[in-house]
Amino acid sequence: MSSSTQTIPARRGAAILVRAGQKIKIINTHGNQVVDTWALALPTISLTIASSKVEAPVYPNATTDSPTKYSTTANAAAWAPEYMSMCHCRATLLKITPAVGDVMVSQKRAPMVKLVEDTSPGVHDTLIAACDRWRYSELGVNGYHESCTDNFWDAIHALATSDSVGTEEKEALKALQEKLGGRIPDPFNLFMNIPITQDGEGAKRGLSFEEPKTKAGDYVVLEALRDVVVAMSACPQDVLTVNGKNPVNAHFQVLD
Repeated sequence: MSSSTQTIPARRGAAILVRAGQKIKIINTHGNQVVDTWALALPTISLTIASSKVEAPVYPNATTDSPTKYSTTANAAAWAPEYMSMCHCRATLLKITPAVGDVMVSQKRAPMVKLVEDTSPGVHDTLIAACDRWRYSELGVNGYHESCTDNFWDAIHALATSDSVGTEEKEALKALQEKLGGRIPDPFNLFMNIPITQDGEGAKRGLSFEEPKTKAGDYVVLEALRDVVVAMSACPQDVLTVNGKNPVNAHFQVLD
């Protein structure tokens, strides 16, 4: 069984709960659209909501006395909700671009989602932060401009106030917003083409922003390895070439 195809509106975002074992298919409908993607674990509100108990332990590989050696401050930070983390994925996978079969991990190095299908050329980005109001100011935009950062928070809020989720899920989503405290994880930038350049034989390397290499209808499928909320933004970048300077909508579908 699968859900109906849903829209990620051009320049805007969407979020949905994906249960452990379900998959989410993210579609580059028109071929030129980058989709910033996040996976976040819901904070445990009650036993009924934590159907996939795979969160990272606060005291990994604990010995008899090791828990007492951590500071109160460090322990408080260790209780933070988990989210898919690009820098931790790069360290775990030993690659910059994930491929089919790779497991994406959280900032606590626990499994979050698995990349199980990819019909695109496999060009995605894990290096670039989500665009934000300050980035567009830096690029010379005056006044308001949509951004993936604002889309992330708006999408999480919309899901937390939607009738499509239950009371406990709403509480967990609100707790997630509070515990993240306005911080936004680096996204998995699906279909984004950021070539790494090499300057001579030294260590100096650069990046460039290029158009996606995808065609219309290309898609990626991620399998949830625990209960997660997946947030997506149809990137509104129209100053640089990452969306062919023409942001459009994308689509997604949850698969059982």
